[in-house]
Amino acid sequence: MLFPMQRASLLLAFAWAVALVATLGSLYYSEVRLFLPCELCWYQRIFMYPQAVLLAMALWRQDFGVWPYSLALSLMGGSLSTLHLLEQRFPDLFTLACKPPVPCSTEYIPQFPIPLQALIAFLLIALSMVLLSKEARSFPDPGARHEAGRPLHRRGLPGQPRARGVGGPPPL
Repeated sequence: MLFPMQRASLLLAFAWAVALVATLGSLYYSEVRLFLPCELCWYQRIFMYPQAVLLAMALWRQDFGVWPYSLALSLMGGSLSTLHLLEQRFPDLFTLACKPPVPCSTEYIPQFPIPLQALIAFLLIALSMVLLSKEARSFPDPGARHEAGRPLHRRGLPGQPRARGVGGPPPL
């Protein structure tokens, strides 16, 4: 049985791994396979790339309060992925985002379209963040203090020592 903080760390690590694989995968497609990204692909990258860095920093600092930011980025990016999939299935339906030289209806991998790959990644990250939000709510209030005025623990994480300068990230 995992404790809430362990589950939260695993959810954060999973979300970071998904964001990292999605980021590296999109770079592989454009830089190695030389697939030219369309305009909607660029917008999806705008919502995925920062998550690889944001979630890595949150994981290193064990900052579980990152979930609303990552969830917002994932929902917006997932919406663009859905729009992109619709554009590929129904090219005449949406003509605003598609401009030469690469129309958004271009499919480089018809068996497993790149926008579907992005949508799956955004959904996995969003699901992880929803579950993380439930775990984070079980932690005590980070602003809670003893009667002496000292914080109960750093960043609201139970059982973490407050020792300064003993490895790990600096306290907030």
